[in-house]
Amino acid sequence: MKHLRRLSIRARIGIGTVLMALAVFTVVGLLVHAFVERLVDDAASSLLASDLASFATAIRDEPGDVVDVPAEGQLVAVVDPTGTVQVSTLPVALQNELGDMTRLPKTPMTTVVEGSQWQVLGERVTGVGGTWTVVAARSEGASEVVMARLDAGLLVGIGLIVLVFAGASWLVTGASLRPVTRLRHSAEGIVASGSQDLLPVGPARDEISALAETLNGLISDLRSSAARERQMVSDASHELRTPLAVLQAQLELIRAEDPDHLRKDLDDARAATGRLAHLVAELLELSRLEAGEVSRHTSSVVQLVEEVGLAVDRARLAAGVRVVRVELDVGMAPDAGGQVAVRREAFGRIAENLVSNALAIVESGGYVGVTVLATRAEFALVVDDDGPGIDPDFLPRAFDRFSRPDSSARRSEGAGLGLAIVAATTEAAGGSVTLENKPDGGVRARVTLPFVRAAL
Repeated sequence: MKHLRRLSIRARIGIGTVLMALAVFTVVGLLVHAFVERLVDDAASSLLASDLASFATAIRDEPGDVVDVPAEGQLVAVVDPTGTVQVSTLPVALQNELGDMTRLPKTPMTTVVEGSQWQVLGERVTGVGGTWTVVAARSEGASEVVMARLDAGLLVGIGLIVLVFAGASWLVTGASLRPVTRLRHSAEGIVASGSQDLLPVGPARDEISALAETLNGLISDLRSSAARERQMVSDASHELRTPLAVLQAQLELIRAEDPDHLRKDLDDARAATGRLAHLVAELLELSRLEAGEVSRHTSSVVQLVEEVGLAVDRARLAAGVRVVRVELDVGMAPDAGGQVAVRREAFGRIAENLVSNALAIVESGGYVGVTVLATRAEFALVVDDDGPGIDPDFLPRAFDRFSRPDSSARRSEGAGLGLAIVAATTEAAGGSVTLENKPDGGVRARVTLPFVRAAL
């Protein structure tokens, strides 16, 4: 079996076709052999019966006449009622083997004499003086010759047919696999040239075309993934370069400046390193989510509501002197409850990102509303603000990594990973997230998570 696996598909199909053809036509040959053998045996029995019939009729219908001599080729013996053989053309050895022919059975029998096989049939006839016995014999040598020639013909015919099948299978398989070969050559050409082309899809809507379309989809996904990775590296490099440059400059200033300014420079350096640490943590979290490394933990409605409450409390403290109203409203259906497929800390980051984004774009004296809605089927978090809204052109890419609007009422100082983490965490939990401008102004962000297990 291991050796077969090393062969090409064409060779394996050819071998399989030959074996199946050989098996099928061997069965057919055996059936033909059995059928012809039955015909030959029936013909021999008919000839024996015919040889007997003429003599039996003469003895029965022509009493007193002399028994005719059998024709040439007829092997017949006639025994009168006294046991005397009146006429016989049976070979002496066969006649001696048969002995008392009056005791032969009435059904055909087979006997072997001096290496030759004979078929013998006897019949008792009432005639002059009592019961006569007529015996006819036929050598089966002729039948054996016929069957031997038939077997030889069948072997040659089956061999030729199998060879024809093998050749036809080889040609048809080669023609069928030719598109696969062209597909492979095209793929090798794309790899060698670094082209952005896709594999050619033939006009026929067959398995090869379906394979080419599937591979083209895979190639497109891989190229998109590679492009995203390159963009991520580029964006991460850009985001890391600025705080690193600031940190380096501040360290240089610390060496050269007056010691009185040392504390301020150290505070600035610590802020820069904090930003770097936050950026790296967000990148690691996003990479973990996109790699499918999702925790199997679940959280209850109470735990999720607690995380939202903590995010609202932090937002109120962060609002400071801007006097921004941050309000929380919790709506629970009577039959609400269950478990959501997300860790409470991960959901806390969702709430933190959405609330802090809303807080960053509203003006002093503005409003941020946080609503929690729990029904029997799902848990929803809605964050509204009365800010200036988001550029409609930016909305389709708001959840992309490192994406930030080019201009807004108050540009966030983040790296543009918050909403990407929100989207990745929500999708990992089987939920959905939307971001839209409200008709009366401001932005609405909505996260919906399904319950995976009913409440106990």
